[in-house]
Amino acid sequence: MGATQVRNPRQIVFTLDHDIQNTSDANLKKYQQIKTFAEKHSIDHFPPGRGIGHQIMVEEGYAWPGTMCVASDSHSNHYGGIGCLGSPLVRTDAASIWATSRTWWQIPPVARVNFTGTLPPGVTAKDIAVALNICESDDLL
Repeated sequence: MGATQVRNPRQIVFTLDHDIQNTSDANLKKYQQIKTFAEKHSIDHFPPGRGIGHQIMVEEGYAWPGTMCVASDSHSNHYGGIGCLGSPLVRTDAASIWATSRTWWQIPPVARVNFTGTLPPGVTAKDIAVALNICESDDLL
């Protein structure tokens, strides 16, 4: 990629919440490198042990209703719980965004489903999602 600078450090927040119990020299070195990078580029940074990253993003005012939050984590869709569009992306795409402040999303067709009535006992929201899913049964979680 060849980038040497972060284009807009205000767009980036580092929250370290994975593998924090690992106190190996290699892991501590990785965390130090992240902290050093954040400080060098004026990126907001929350160290290991501060809390769960997605919760930090909400509590500290980085994600709020009507906005979009992109993270290198598969749980990024959790932001929908506060009315914020959350989308995961892979780290290489994140690095590209850091360098350029640009990306794109392909918006799929949208279908609206209205539910009426009451669910039978024992039927959950996941059961409904599975029933609506058009994937093969092997593709379901």
